[in-house]
Amino acid sequence: MVDRQARDEARAALQRFLNCEITNDDYESEYPLPELFGRKGSKDITIKAIHGMSWNWFDDFNAHKLEGEYELDSETREIANRCCQFLAENYEYEWHESNFMSTGFTRSLLITLGLIPRVPSVEERIANYLDQPEGDASVWPFFRRSDLEVQKQNTSDRN
Repeated sequence: MVDRQARDEARAALQRFLNCEITNDDYESEYPLPELFGRKGSKDITIKAIHGMSWNWFDDFNAHKLEGEYELDSETREIANRCCQFLAENYEYEWHESNFMSTGFTRSLLITLGLIPRVPSVEERIANYLDQPEGDASVWPFFRRSDLEVQKQNTSDRN
C-alpha cells in the first residue's frame, strides 16, 4: 500500500538531512516514523524500511548534520539518493525484509587490523541480507533495475 502523504514527508525529511539542512534529531522529528514510536503510523512498509536503513547512518546520542566525521561515503550516499527516488514514486515495496536497524549497514566499518581480508561493501551486505534472488539488491529499495531506470527517465523528462 502506497501512502503518498507519508512518502512525501519522508522524502522531504531525508532530502533535508542529506543536504545538511537539518540535524539527525530534526530528521527523526520530521520523518513519519512507524507507529511503535508513539505516532500515527503509516501502513506503507517503505516508510519503515527506509527509516531502518537511514537509522544506521547517524549517531542517535549526539545531534549532528551529515558532515565532517558524519559525512556519508559515496556508496552510502548513492543508496540514500535511491531512497529519495523510491519515495518519489508509487512502486510497492517488494522486499520481504524491512528491518534494517542494527544490521551493520553503517556508513563505515572499524579497521580490522587485517583480521578480515576484505570488508564487503554496503551493497554486498544488503544483498547478503536480502533473501530474494529474483530481486536486484544493487538497486534497493527498488526491486528491479528497470524500475529505477524508469524513475530516472521520468525525473529527466520532468526537468
